[in-house]
Amino acid sequence: MTGTQDPVERYLLVLDRLRARKRWHQNMTGFRYVAVTLGSVGPTIDYDRLEEAAAGLKRRARWTSPLKSEVRYVVAAMILRRGLDPAEVHRVVYETRDAFKSKKLSSRGVGPTLAALLLALHGDARPVPDTHVERLARIYRQWRKDHFWLTSSRDLPTAALHATRDRAVESVTRDVERAYERLREGGLWRGNQLQLASHLLAADPRGVDTAVQRFQVISERLRNAGQRIGPSRYDEVAILALTQSPPSQVVDRVLEFRDRLRGAKPRPTKDIAFSLAAGIFLAEDHQRAGQEAAGDLAALQAIQAIIDAQQAAAAGAAAAASSGAH
Repeated sequence: MTGTQDPVERYLLVLDRLRARKRWHQNMTGFRYVAVTLGSVGPTIDYDRLEEAAAGLKRRARWTSPLKSEVRYVVAAMILRRGLDPAEVHRVVYETRDAFKSKKLSSRGVGPTLAALLLALHGDARPVPDTHVERLARIYRQWRKDHFWLTSSRDLPTAALHATRDRAVESVTRDVERAYERLREGGLWRGNQLQLASHLLAADPRGVDTAVQRFQVISERLRNAGQRIGPSRYDEVAILALTQSPPSQVVDRVLEFRDRLRGAKPRPTKDIAFSLAAGIFLAEDHQRAGQEAAGDLAALQAIQAIIDAQQAAAAGAAAAASSGAH
């Protein structure tokens, strides 16, 4: 342990330890999110353990697996934070993806792999019950029916979050649709990001109406404080809505965290600083409440941010190459 209870200071200490050992070719953005994922136990999981776990995931992964990419470091952090054996988790992930295939679901790529990972972590690397896979399949198919053009295998991880809940599938899908419509009526843009926010808000045990109301209050307070809330921020506002703290405290703390992160070296961009601040606050809030599932939400957010950054970099490189060819 670091001896500090300050979440930003703790995060920066973890990041500094990781930076001191990371190789030149490793993505700095990815390690920022690894530090968030490790949370309060970060310093007890040193770089050597992280590297060993990540290398094992890469070695066992099939050549098309997202675990061949920098995402494996966040996944390794998720596993180590829970004190699980990476090899056992990986085995259950493969078994679960095979179970997806038997339900005629996508079984390859980022979405199915992360969905299988969340199910494996929920059961502490024990075999995933068929009832959970069946629930995931039913939820996903209903989402496809409700929003055919929006729903894809990228939505399987949030379906996995709902698959382990003790709530009727019909109620889950109604809650998601209710959240989507209420947010749309509130002026948010239709699309994948709005759907993702509705998937997350429907997981609130206090009820979807409370979650939507908190989302609206938090987003309005953030806008009034000068933080831009476009579609790319919908998922982060949604996870902030799932916290236990009053909206005023949520906003004050997240903006404080964002500004402190912007003042630290290496300095993150404004967007990444806000994303990191949301993840740090979520971990702090749920740690106080003793809710382990928050780590999954924060890590899911982290992985998505890394994937988006990789896609943006690839698109930028392709555009540069195209421009240079003319």
